[in-house]
Amino acid sequence: MRMILLIVAGFGLLLAFVLWRLADHDLDRRASEPFAFDVGGSTLAGTLWLPYGPPEAAVVLVHGDGPQDRTGGGGYPPLVNLLLDRGIAVASWDKPGVGASEGDWLDQSMADRTAEARAALAVLRGRLEGIGVGALGFSQAGWVLPALGPGEADFLVLIGPAVSWQAQGDYYTRVRLRRAGASEPEITEALAREAAADAAAFGPAAGPQDAPEGMTPARWRFVRTNRDADANKAFARSTLPILAIWGVDDLNVDAEADAAAYRALVGDKHPATEIRVVPDATHALLKSGPYNWQLAEDWPWHARARFALEGRYAFAPGALRNVVSWIKARGGRHNT
Repeated sequence: MRMILLIVAGFGLLLAFVLWRLADHDLDRRASEPFAFDVGGSTLAGTLWLPYGPPEAAVVLVHGDGPQDRTGGGGYPPLVNLLLDRGIAVASWDKPGVGASEGDWLDQSMADRTAEARAALAVLRGRLEGIGVGALGFSQAGWVLPALGPGEADFLVLIGPAVSWQAQGDYYTRVRLRRAGASEPEITEALAREAAADAAAFGPAAGPQDAPEGMTPARWRFVRTNRDADANKAFARSTLPILAIWGVDDLNVDAEADAAAYRALVGDKHPATEIRVVPDATHALLKSGPYNWQLAEDWPWHARARFALEGRYAFAPGALRNVVSWIKARGGRHNT
């Protein structure tokens, strides 16, 4: 009987632990309200999540590439729950044409996405007065957020941003081929072929019929519209405090090169600006050992199961603590 009781108690503790960890993926338990705004003739719908006490700061989440909903396909909740636990309100919305939002995200330029972020920030600043309100963006947001200025945002946080669209594409391909076992001469030759193919597929005389194999006409239009995106010009005018942070093991973006570019572009423009490269971290700042694939859809079942159990602890040690502490320091607008 004693052994049976010990086994039952052990299973009970294990179940309690699993439920505790899975709670990191649950946002339904948090205080929230609808978050909607109009931009470009479309209404975008999302959610504003609020901490238990008065917010000390607030952020809008700005998605990376793809048809992202307000939860980032289920990837955001551990981060959102951590921010809420630290007193930071979070607003996020479905991309145009996704979930409850009107429009089509594939019809957007990066300037359109900047206008979207600007409109969301205006709504959030009107809802939460007297605290610092900024944007926290991922990957492709590196071409969206730099055009924001004082009066539109109080601060910017960029996770895994690139500077040049085309340089980022070359790096992505180089890493993919290297991981597939290609030699450096083979990679150089492949990149040259890809550059020639892209010039034909997306050049001035190209049409949707010239799209690379497997690319839809809508995706072709999106790439053709945005393939010259580059953050250099926008950052030349930027005066906002910026936290830019990469994982050193990023397979999508050249972390060291882009961090160096950020230091040259904005490193001395605001005393609160910080440029960081986190060891043992991925493009999304997750621990690189168990989670480093270029695309989330490439994760094997065991990585998905581990993320479900780890939640916020799936991130590289100290990475989110850096983000949270920096945002909280910007909480009062007098600190921006």
